[in-house]
Amino acid sequence: MQINTVMNLYPQLAKGMESVRSIGEILECPDLELNQGKTIVSGVAGEIELQHVSYQYREMDRPAVDEVTLHIPAGKSVAVVGPSGGGKSTILRLTIGFRRTTFGRILLDGADMNTVDMRSWRRFISVVPQESIFFEGTIRENILFGADAVNEAEFQHILDAANVREFVDTLPEGLDARIGEGGALLSCGQRQRLAIARVLVRDPRVIVLDEPTSTLDVVSEKLVQDAIEKLIKGRTTLTVARRLSTIRNVDQVVVMKNGRIVETGTYAELAARPDSEFRRMKDLQE
Repeated sequence: MQINTVMNLYPQLAKGMESVRSIGEILECPDLELNQGKTIVSGVAGEIELQHVSYQYREMDRPAVDEVTLHIPAGKSVAVVGPSGGGKSTILRLTIGFRRTTFGRILLDGADMNTVDMRSWRRFISVVPQESIFFEGTIRENILFGADAVNEAEFQHILDAANVREFVDTLPEGLDARIGEGGALLSCGQRQRLAIARVLVRDPRVIVLDEPTSTLDVVSEKLVQDAIEKLIKGRTTLTVARRLSTIRNVDQVVVMKNGRIVETGTYAELAARPDSEFRRMKDLQE
């Protein structure tokens, strides 16, 4: 009986050992990005510029991003939209530095990304993905996880700004309510508002929003969108959006298709063009 149990567990054990080896390789590597000797960033204005940027994944026969030039002034918001496979997510990865350009270059406050210690630059960035990571613990602990000391008055203001108080005040334990593993005891909309509160605590200069409302119902989307409007004010923001209704107030909309920018303009400008790719996408969602 015991031998059969061990035999059944063997595939899981083998997979686990492979994972341990992979983790060990990462931990033993002193500097994955070769940041040693590069410029350490002590402050960020938030200007981002892509100059003729291309990137091609090894398994692809064409570039995922092809000759993209884009300027995001400090404190401005830009939304990237387009069909699946258009290169939107790759643009985000390149901007954060998780991928490095195949051709072209990216400037961060005028400095070439390849000359910057990206670990120091990322201290000024926060990301709100489709699904944020939460830990078994309380609402307060998950918001403040890894953050510097925040006074109570500031913390309460953040709860209001992120629309977290709307559901926290209905819980018997309030901020001390436990959210379950991965936030399982909260709805999708509540988890996203918690993620926004977590970002506000860190007060970043650059914010990346990766389709943060794509899985939400209409009511939850409105609450999250209100929180996002407060979050991005005065901060450089790059948003990938599927629902075009969520990007009405951004400073610039960039439409991508097959790895290239095909249209740019404000929401109103692009929506007013009857033959535009943006107008076609908008009509399909209405």
